[in-house]
Amino acid sequence: MRIGVVTNAYHPDIGGVETHARRLCAALVADGDQVEVLTQHAVGSEESIDGVLVRRFPLTVSAANYRFSLALWRWLRRNAGRYDVLHAHSYHALAALPAALTNSTPLVFTPHYHGTGHSRLRAALHPLYRPVGRRIVARSGRIICVTRAERELLLRHFPEARDRMVVVPNGTDPLPALRCEPEEGTSVLCVGRLERYKRVDRVIRAMVHLPGDHRLDVVGAGAAREELEQLARRLGLGPDRVAFHGRLSDEAFAGRMAAAAALVSASEHEAFGMAVADALTAGIPTVASFIPAHRELAAMAGPGVPLWLVNPDDEAALAGALRVAAGAERAAHGRSPLPTWHDVVVATREVYASVAPRVRVIQQAGR
Repeated sequence: MRIGVVTNAYHPDIGGVETHARRLCAALVADGDQVEVLTQHAVGSEESIDGVLVRRFPLTVSAANYRFSLALWRWLRRNAGRYDVLHAHSYHALAALPAALTNSTPLVFTPHYHGTGHSRLRAALHPLYRPVGRRIVARSGRIICVTRAERELLLRHFPEARDRMVVVPNGTDPLPALRCEPEEGTSVLCVGRLERYKRVDRVIRAMVHLPGDHRLDVVGAGAAREELEQLARRLGLGPDRVAFHGRLSDEAFAGRMAAAAALVSASEHEAFGMAVADALTAGIPTVASFIPAHRELAAMAGPGVPLWLVNPDDEAALAGALRVAAGAERAAHGRSPLPTWHDVVVATREVYASVAPRVRVIQQAGR
């Protein structure tokens, strides 16, 4: 099948949507599909990543929260017919609009929906954007939600799409036994885009209540990094207590995962929670915010997983959970009850088949 995946950003950019898109595309290609990623970037380019052709179209508007590429619109208007299916990602970015509004190619939409914006301005604009979002939803042959919690949230705002919604959880792949060089101290790992809604500030504040040999390793980039660094300094937490690593290569990130005594996600909104799922698959004791997506992940993972759900606004409770998790043993390495990316590909292919046009092959006499 020929699949065009439309997304606001793509690897090496970091974020849940970017990670989801990369893993899905790599798994589709590994199973024999032809996949092209159509995305936006400061500079236009083409490259192959994991066997996937990535077309990056130059930005016309480069505002962080409202990135827009006129070149991407033009490409989709002229070339969407070369794909059997378009798969657009993220309600909260403008890249899904040209996928929906410039062509008639069958469309699958994965909204990664949070139901609101992640700043006061974006939250105020969110209801105003809803009529536009409704056009994307109406145009979509199928809408893939990554949790039942996301589906219920989406239904509140778009009940007319109920019969076109399906739930396909994100995947995790069993990792090889993680190894790292011995290092001093106890590492608590926090992974994700550095935005205020991720509430990394709560984790930094909790570090004040942990022993001095505990270190918070923050992996990711984003607009909130500078204020998070300032917060750590005001609290007297130097680089030996709170280390900001920015973006890391796959190899360097694997090393951080291997070194982590615990992982934490204090996020206020998640459609799924990929960092939490990956940590549980690797057996890493994990502390996560008590939000619907994380509660659903806990149910999927089953009893006995090293997962503590807390309210990050309760500083003492968060610090206590981190202390317990960092002192716990890793779970035995083995088959995770969470779905793999192969499972995701099988389910996603069924979704594609439900919207793609059926082709009749007519065999001529003598051929």
